[in-house]
Parts: sequence; C-alpha cells; structure tokens
Amino acid sequence: MQVFLVRHGQTQWNVEGLLQGSSDIPLTDLGRRQAESAAAALVARVGDDPLIVASPLERARHTAHALADRLGVDVEVDERLRERAYGVWEGVTPEERERRWPEEVALWHAHGDPMLPGFEEHDAVQSRMIAGVEDWTDRAEAEGRILVAFAHGSCVRVGLHGLLDLPLTHRTLGNLGNTAWSQLTRRARGDWTLDRHNVTADTVAVA
Repeated sequence: MQVFLVRHGQTQWNVEGLLQGSSDIPLTDLGRRQAESAAAALVARVGDDPLIVASPLERARHTAHALADRLGVDVEVDERLRERAYGVWEGVTPEERERRWPEEVALWHAHGDPMLPGFEEHDAVQSRMIAGVEDWTDRAEAEGRILVAFAHGSCVRVGLHGLLDLPLTHRTLGNLGNTAWSQLTRRARGDWTLDRHNVTADTVAVA
C-alpha cells in the first residue's frame, strides 16, 4: 500500500523563519507555484483517483487542491493532520525566542518539550498523526487507491518517527522542505517502510 505525505508550499512566515503552528497563514505566490509543480510531478505517481486528505489549515488545503483539481477528485480534511501548536512561540522570531525563553529553547533543541502556554507536546502530535495516517490508509486500501496526505513540516516528521518506530529523542529524519514529500509502503497496520524522503518536483527523477 503506497502512501505519500506532502508538506505545503511556501508561506511568508516560512520566508521570515517564524513558527506557524496553528496560525492559518496563506501561501505566497511562490508557494502557489510550488504547489502546481508538485502536483504536476505527483500526478504521474499517484494514479487517476488517489484519496487526498489535508490538514484544515489553508496552506495545506491549497497545496492539496493543486493536485486534486488536476485529477477531478475531492480533498478530505482531517484535524489530526494539523501542524503542531507552538503556543506563544507562533509568529515570534528565532532571536526573540532565544532572548525571552533561553531554557525552553535549549530543551526544545535537545528534543524535549518546553513548558510553554499552548505548546503541543511531541507525544500528542505523534499520536494523532499516527492515528490519522493509519485510518486514512485503511480507507485508501479498502477502496484500492493511493493515499496522498498534505500536512506540515513538524507534524509529518514526528508522525514519521512514530510510524517507523524511531525514537523522538533523536532527530533521525529532518523536516520536509516546502512541497516535498515522503513516500512510504505499508504492509499492515504498524508495519511501514520509508521508501523516499524529502523528494521534490525538481529531484523526483533521481530520487
């Protein structure tokens, strides 16, 4: 069973290096072009009728529709694919984070959970991502379709660590770039292989 996990296109907050989290930030003009390029590359790989699901945040839904509209299929929405909530860190520059919360930043960089208002802990993100991907893969498999899920950098990385039984205490996998994807194979629930990671429209031919 083939599954693609795709990150959304560029936003202005990506350009500025700000954590977006649950903030609903739209794509830039470049982000929209990235979404179209990714869609063109994915069309040849996901079949005529993939099951497409997206985070409810606009940047992910817009990226998903670039593919869905080409194929004439619907985009399902699942709250479990929403980006991690960063609480008071959302929209704050890295410099301000370091200045105001040095201990929390150090803990976060050490793969820990900083105790901050509104910050969603690793385990919570991982649990909902695993449940969402497994459930949608069940449906795609039952319908004989490939699953393409559009989400976000942090939640996809944390979810992948869970699906592949990798510890969260190490950053084994890096975040996906904008409109990059991971391709996985599922043999059964809980039995996953990562076939490709951080593939883009520009690199797919050699990935």
